[in-house]
Amino acid sequence: MRGLLQEAEIRAGLEAGGRIENVVIVARRSEADGVEHVPYLLPSWRRGYVAIGLFRGAGVRAYRDLNRLVRFMRDELGFHGPISLHEPDCTKLAKLRSFLDGAVPGGPVQPNKSLPAGDGVATPDTLDT
Repeated sequence: MRGLLQEAEIRAGLEAGGRIENVVIVARRSEADGVEHVPYLLPSWRRGYVAIGLFRGAGVRAYRDLNRLVRFMRDELGFHGPISLHEPDCTKLAKLRSFLDGAVPGGPVQPNKSLPAGDGVATPDTLDT
């Protein structure tokens, strides 16, 4: 799937000399599950922002603990630049052209669209609904 990278693929890209150029986190809210943070990476070896895929099964990796997510980006993936945090309907996301222009199938919820029903973790198939 074009809009997702597995953690192993990210590590391989970094080991091959690539870098993560930017990180955007989208905070998704659900009454049942509270807030979950979905990171989108802009790797130098791919076009557009991509989410990290689940280790098993379909969907994107989401973190409830924002501190743990930031530590993962810094310590495990070596990204030390600024990390922006947005709500799904944030108008600033629209300014990130490769984030919303279709370069990422199943990218974040378009402005003024609601979260899909379900477990609170958006998957590539439910984000564009």
